[in-house]
Amino acid sequence: MASNIDSSTGFPILEDADFKVLSKLIYEETRIVMGEHKKALVTSRLGKRLRILSIDSFSEYINFVQSKNGKEEFENFVNSVTTNKTDFFRENKHFEFMKSTFLPAWEEAYKRGEVQNLRVWSSACSSGEEPYSILITLYEYFGNNMDKYDIKVLATDIDTSVLEHAQNGVYRDDVVAPVPINLLKKYFLRGKGDNDSKYKVKDLLKKYVIFRQLNFKEDNYDIHTTFDLIFCRNVIIYFDKDFQKYLFTKLHSYMKDSAYIFIGHSETLFGVSDKFKYVTSNVYERL
Repeated sequence: MASNIDSSTGFPILEDADFKVLSKLIYEETRIVMGEHKKALVTSRLGKRLRILSIDSFSEYINFVQSKNGKEEFENFVNSVTTNKTDFFRENKHFEFMKSTFLPAWEEAYKRGEVQNLRVWSSACSSGEEPYSILITLYEYFGNNMDKYDIKVLATDIDTSVLEHAQNGVYRDDVVAPVPINLLKKYFLRGKGDNDSKYKVKDLLKKYVIFRQLNFKEDNYDIHTTFDLIFCRNVIIYFDKDFQKYLFTKLHSYMKDSAYIFIGHSETLFGVSDKFKYVTSNVYERL
């Protein structure tokens, strides 16, 4: 084994030169900015990959992921460095806005024949808590009339491992804790025996959602619809200002007239885009 082991972490020491190379690779592939303050995070997350692969140094790992034989590992590399913090009904004001403001207006427009479908995009869906929270909100509003409407939720993420988790729709009891008990019983199946601490999303929600991998840096998102609502929350904090501008120009092009976009409570579109009007609680309307 290598002698340059950090005794506090048990992982090889991440030298400054190697961190710069890794940060550049991360930026080129994801547009995520890894500043010096993220060095410990990169050490911890990629250190686990080194251990699994029996690789003794970060420089050796860099050589591997850039080699012809490292294509599969490159996906693990990207998955390891992306952040996937999420919760059911996180920043609940956005779901309250859906119920109290957007959906009643959409329903009236539907009755007048002004809209034909309802499309929602959870653009950084992580392990699925956000799109399923969206669907619970929709089902609670429309009830048994859900099937009467043409409703679809697109859920995308760059991380293939969390997308697999989201598609499975199985969560530990501590993860579903934010879900009110009446909704938990209505929309989840509780496991039995060894799985009695796990909950699975019912098919009555799953049938409305499509999960797929998407990298925001791509020129072509291969999306052939426009959306009434886009959730892009706690995402732009990881990008530099130039890429934030690029991203919200792209997202604007995928929105219907007067559609809404939701961003995280610590984020702002000030100085990023003038194509949106602030409404409330980090809800913006497309101009």
